[in-house]
Amino acid sequence: MKDGNGVQRWLRVGRRTMIGILSASILMSACVGNLKDVREVSVELERRTGQTLGETKPGELAWPPGVSVADGLSEDELAALALWNNATFREAIADLGLSRADLVQAGMLPNPTLWMLFPVGIKPLELLLRYPIEAFWLRTRRVKSAELDVQRAEQRLVQNGLDVIRDVRLASADLALARERAELAGAAAKLACDIAELTRSRLRAGDATELEASNAQVDALQAQEQHTRWQRDADMARERLRSLVGLGLERWSTVVEAGPLPLEAPSDRERLVQDALSTRPDLRAAELGMEAAGERIGLARAEVFTFTAILSTKDVSGQTLSGPGLDIALPIVNQNQGGIAQSQARLEKAARFYNSVRDRIVLEVREASAKLNQARISHDQWQNQILPPLAEAEQQADKAYAAGNVTYLFVLETQRKWLDARIKAATVATDLRRAHAELERSVGRSLGRPVQDSKVSPS
Repeated sequence: MKDGNGVQRWLRVGRRTMIGILSASILMSACVGNLKDVREVSVELERRTGQTLGETKPGELAWPPGVSVADGLSEDELAALALWNNATFREAIADLGLSRADLVQAGMLPNPTLWMLFPVGIKPLELLLRYPIEAFWLRTRRVKSAELDVQRAEQRLVQNGLDVIRDVRLASADLALARERAELAGAAAKLACDIAELTRSRLRAGDATELEASNAQVDALQAQEQHTRWQRDADMARERLRSLVGLGLERWSTVVEAGPLPLEAPSDRERLVQDALSTRPDLRAAELGMEAAGERIGLARAEVFTFTAILSTKDVSGQTLSGPGLDIALPIVNQNQGGIAQSQARLEKAARFYNSVRDRIVLEVREASAKLNQARISHDQWQNQILPPLAEAEQQADKAYAAGNVTYLFVLETQRKWLDARIKAATVATDLRRAHAELERSVGRSLGRPVQDSKVSPS
């Protein structure tokens, strides 16, 4: 009976101790919400671009509010579809869930361990309850480092969203150009065939040479080949855009509207550079990486000291004897020099990466701004100086032919020059759209939406 009473007393003591430790652990454990929640990222993207994110399941097609293929797809609708359904971008969102899972793990406290010897023969019952109490003060640093990693993952995801929007705008511009070139190339091929037929008629009448007829026939064949090639280019551009927005296996709209041409190019390049340095999410992510690396240096130094609380319980002559103890690792030989050195090296690497990202942003903004300014100048020259005289020449050629002053061949040649000029002008307009999309991505926001320096709130 004495042994039974001793065991009961041990159970009561152990239970009270266990309850105390578990209560403290529960109170200090981290609490987070849905690991897949992307509201913070969605808010940041909306601030910068007006676009939002939605929750989708793997393999599920999601339609943003107000988007339908029935009435055609605008550039903004294409961007919304890509953010909701682009497989590569949705895969990147999983990294955010992993970072938040790491935050949960960093906030968890370890379980106590129980060491027990059973009362067999003359061996009395002996119990030893151990708990690493250094976890209580290490937890703060671990949670702080994990929170910074979550914020960094959120900022990187915002940057990925900006990249997706840029890619959609580029693909949309390429599709519009490919379709326009194919249409104009079809008209140019018809003109080349008419010129070749007219040259053959002149050859039969003795007004043209064999060389002229041969050259005209070759020009017609080349125009037909170019028309066929540009039709294939238009098909490929359509499929690339379709895949980019996540509709590769779904219904696709035959009407895709390219975005409007930018009205003006920002002139203050250095102001754009400063805006990019204060708003680019990938630079903020690099900054958070430095902060997290600094936290890990402090964590590595704190991990040198380990303290384990001990509660020993033993049954001696029918009496339960209990008492606390402490197990301390003395950092005499191993002071975690390797862990501290690794953390310092990671901090240096993070600092150098920050400088690398900063310099790349400056270069991207300046290059994109220069390209946009050049594209704007070229577009204005084509619209104001090159195309109007050619359009006037075509009209004058028609009037001269009606008056009998020029041949029909001259009219066809004038029309072909006009079509060639329109193809080049379409290419210049696409260059302007592409340059504008690159500049907005480089700055980190839509140029019509000023965004103050903001940081994603910790989860």
